[in-house]
Amino acid sequence: MRFPYFNVSLGSGLFWNYLEFNNKPPRIQPEEKIPCTAFALKRKNEPLYRVLIKANRISVEFIHIITDGSGAMEYLKSLLYTYLKLTGNSISSSEGIILPDSPVSDDEVEDSFNRFFRKLPPPGKMSKAWHLPFRLNEKPRLRVLLAEMSVNEIVELSRNNKVSLTEYLVAVYLFSLQKIYLAEKDKGIKQKFNVLRIEVPVNMRNKLPSRSMRNFSLFVTPEVDLRLGIYTFEEILKNVHNYIQSSSDIKQISRFMSSNVGHEKMLIIRVLPLFIKRLAISAFYRGLGSKKCSGIITNLGIVRLPEEMETLVDSIHIVPPPPNIQVKVSCAIVTYKDKVRMIFCNITGSNELEQSFLKQLSESGIHIKILNDN
Repeated sequence: MRFPYFNVSLGSGLFWNYLEFNNKPPRIQPEEKIPCTAFALKRKNEPLYRVLIKANRISVEFIHIITDGSGAMEYLKSLLYTYLKLTGNSISSSEGIILPDSPVSDDEVEDSFNRFFRKLPPPGKMSKAWHLPFRLNEKPRLRVLLAEMSVNEIVELSRNNKVSLTEYLVAVYLFSLQKIYLAEKDKGIKQKFNVLRIEVPVNMRNKLPSRSMRNFSLFVTPEVDLRLGIYTFEEILKNVHNYIQSSSDIKQISRFMSSNVGHEKMLIIRVLPLFIKRLAISAFYRGLGSKKCSGIITNLGIVRLPEEMETLVDSIHIVPPPPNIQVKVSCAIVTYKDKVRMIFCNITGSNELEQSFLKQLSESGIHIKILNDN
C-alpha cells in the first residue's frame, strides 16, 4: 500500500482513542446524492476514507483526523494518475505526483504539530459570535451549491484591491453576513451577539518545512464587531487584509499550535479516562468551534497536474466539511486550470447567504456560472 498511514481505523483504549493499521483498502462505492455522509467510527476495522464513483467522476472523502484538504488532494492526484495509466493513457510526466511505487518517506508520516511545538503564550480569548438565524432543514439537511468563475477575473479583482484572493472572498463573506444581521435588526429582532467572525484554515506546510500527509492546518479568525458601527465593504476588506496578514505570521499562528498541542501534553489530561475526555472535547467544540465562529471558508489554492493529465481531467472541486447546527453554512474554493470553483454547504432552508455572496461578486464584474452538481 502506498499510503499506509491512511489505512487505519479508530480504536478506543482506557485513556485515548487511537489509530490502528487495518490493512484494508478504502471502500469504493457509488457516489451518494448527499456528500460527506458520516463514517461508521464504531464499526471495527472501518477505514476512515473512501473512494466514490459516478459516471466519469472520481471523488475521495476523508475524516479530518487523518488528514486535511492538502493531504487529501495529494492522495487524489496520485489516484487519478494511477487510474489514467491503468486505463491505457500515456502520461510521460509525473511532476508533483506521489507515484504508487515510490517509497514512503518518514516525512509523510510525521506529526508536524509535535515536531514544531514550542511552549508559547496562548492566543487571546474570543467572544461568542453571531450566527445565521435561518431554520434548519429536515434531515437529511445538507444542500450543496456549486459556482464557477474565471480565475483571471477574480484574481484581477483581488489584485486591483491589493489583497489576496482568500482575503477578498472572506471580506465578501463577512459583508454578506452583515447584510443579513442588519436585515434581522431592521425587523426589530434583538441580536444577542454582535461579532461576525469567519474561520479560515491555514496550510501550515506553507509556513514551516513539512511534507507531512497528516493533518497540519490551523485557523485564523478575521472578524468585525458591529457594536462599533456598520462597515462598508472597503472597511471590511481592509480589516480582513490586515488581520490575516498579521495573524497568519508564523510567530502569531504558532501560539495556536502551542495551545492545541500543549493541552494534549498536560499530565492531568493524559490520565483522564476516555469517556471524560470525550465529554470535555465535546464541550470545548461547542464553546470554541461553534459558538465563536459565524462561518467557515477554506481556499485550497491552485491544483496543478502534469499537462497530459490536465487534458484528461476536466474539473476539480472540493466540498467543505458540512457545517454544524450553529454555523449552518460552510464554503470551499479551489482553482484548477482557468476556473475557480466554489462550493457552499448549507443545512438551512434559506439560500440568502449564497445569493448575497454571489451577487456581491457579480456586481463587482465577476461572471458566475451556477452548476447543477448531479
